[in-house]
Amino acid sequence: MRNALKNSFPPFRNEESLRAAIGSVCAKYGTIKSLRILPPTRGPDNRCRCTCFLRLDTEEAQARMMKELDGFNFGEVYAFFVDVDESCTTPTM
Repeated sequence: MRNALKNSFPPFRNEESLRAAIGSVCAKYGTIKSLRILPPTRGPDNRCRCTCFLRLDTEEAQARMMKELDGFNFGEVYAFFVDVDESCTTPTM
């Protein structure tokens, strides 16, 4: 997921643009049932990133997405990291 978002979209400056991009990437797999985006943090490499937790409408769709995109299982939820612009520190994130 991280690479799909990084290669296809500009740096994310707000939650709305990030949600729209994730929706666009997920559209070929299924419908998003739930999406939680945690506030940005700075990683050990000093890049700003958000942790995201995603669930699609069916287990089959989610399994196919996980097979094709980078990320990992966190219980029954697909989790992944997204690099964001350093200015992306709005309270809505």
